[in-house]
Parts: sequence; C-alpha cells; structure tokens
Amino acid sequence: MVGAIVNPRSGGWRRLHDSHLIQDRTAAVARWLDPEQPDRVQVYEMKAAEDGQRLAREAMDAGCETLVVVGGDGTINDVIQTLGSEDQVRLGLIPMGTANVLARVLDIPRHDPARAAQIAMTGLEQRIDLGYTGDRWFALVAGIGFDGAVTNAVSRRMKRRIGEWAYVVAAAKVAMNYPRCHITLTMDDRAPLEFDAYLVLIANGGQYAGHYRLGPQVSPSDGLLDVFVCTHRRPLVRGMASDAFALVRNRFHTATGVHHFQARHIALTSDKGMPVELDGDPTGHLPLTVQVAPAALRIRVPHPTS
Repeated sequence: MVGAIVNPRSGGWRRLHDSHLIQDRTAAVARWLDPEQPDRVQVYEMKAAEDGQRLAREAMDAGCETLVVVGGDGTINDVIQTLGSEDQVRLGLIPMGTANVLARVLDIPRHDPARAAQIAMTGLEQRIDLGYTGDRWFALVAGIGFDGAVTNAVSRRMKRRIGEWAYVVAAAKVAMNYPRCHITLTMDDRAPLEFDAYLVLIANGGQYAGHYRLGPQVSPSDGLLDVFVCTHRRPLVRGMASDAFALVRNRFHTATGVHHFQARHIALTSDKGMPVELDGDPTGHLPLTVQVAPAALRIRVPHPTS
C-alpha cells in the first residue's frame, strides 16, 4: 500500500500555476502517484506543523509500505522521527518546500512533482544514514550557534512570503549582535578540542543553505558525520562574510577559518546555551550529543543514467 503525507502549507505549492491542483491538493497528489487508480493511494493531510510524526505512525499501522512526503525539509524531518527507528517502510519525496535540500542531495526533481512521484513509486531504493541526538533524528544537518539563532528568527509567515530570502534577512539581523562563544568538541575517542566559534555544522547531507556544497567528502551514505567549526574572528561580520564567500565558491571545507572533521559520535558543550537547529527546525540548545545511524533510512532515488 502507498501512503502520502501532504503539508498544504509548504511554500512549493505556490510554484504550481494550476488552480485546480492548488485547490484540491490531496487529489492532485493521488493522481501524481497513481494516475490510473488514484483511489489506491492513502493520502494524509497535515493540519498542524507537527502532524507528520503522528500521521506516519497511522500510515504504518494501516499497512503502508511506501510513504511519500509532499512537503519540505521540515516536513521530512517530522516524518523521520517515526521512520528513523523503523525498517518496514520506504520513503519517497515530492519536494514542496522552500529549499528542498534533501531533494537536491538525492537528485530528486524539485519543480516537476509528477516526475518526483514517479521516482517515489518506481525509483531505485537506497539506504542513507541519519543523525541522531538521543531524542531527535535528522537527515541533513545539525546547526549550532549562529545557524540555530537564524532559524529561530525565521517565522513560517516570513518563509511563505519571501521564500529562501527569509534566511538572508534573518542572518543579517542576527549577525549584528551575535556573542562570542567558547565550545568544547569531543569526537569518538579523541581528546576534546576547544574553539571560539560562532557556528558548528554537523552534516549528513552534502549541501547547505539549499544550493551550496559543504565539501566533496560529505556523503549521506558513508557511515560518518562531517563536522565544520567556523571560528570567531574580529570583526565577526568580516569573518562570516569570508566563510560565506568560501561557501558560494564551493571551498567551504578548505576556508581559512573553518575546521573540518569526520566522526561517528560527537559531543558539544559551550559556555553559553548556543541554539540548535535540525534540518531547519529549532531544537533547543547545547549541550548536545550526536551520533550517526548508518543506513537507517530506506528511500527511493532516481535510477542512475547510463
């Protein structure tokens, strides 16, 4: 059985110019997934932001073997809170979010929902790693510090109004008064490391902020998490600008103020309660412990081209 969890508030619905699709989203999703017999698709529509986890459990209890998320990275993160500890269901994606970073990482079409639905139904099944914090799963990145503060500053209303620019506006505001933070980082069985840092990224997927690659080694299927520590330099805004420039040039992993590590288990503490985000959703503050769960998620991706 195929189920679909639809987030009707995701920003990607605005990209569709067919008013009939927008007015009846559940029917549109069923037709994308099964054009011949759409009634065979069990569609669950989210009413609140955290419904994904509950609806994923309902779909599993109903016998769904394939569960398609129709939404953005936040919706996916909500659903994998249920699927992260399960192996009986494979995931499919129809990207409908603001940035759709996981879809970018896995080469799933972001502007062709019918094609994405076809991949969700008949694509190649692949296993990818997940990150786990002890009570939360993530597929892409844990952002600590500046990243978490920016995510806290971005409202859902702002994302709906101006899309990815919401993060640019929020980042400019947060950067003006961001404090100096001292962190202690312990990875696997190595000795602790200490940094004055404004940002730590713990990455499972290879892309960040939608378009940009963190580094050529970052892979969601290598059994490792990639840790990037962005050190605090004076003036901070200049250091941030330097790191951002390296990111847009795909040189973030070799930037002067950025330290890159790989590990399976990471523990972080700081002298301040640095905010944390997981896959774009605010998730508390340090201290934090993160570990990789290798091959934890079954997901359909495009077949390789010959």
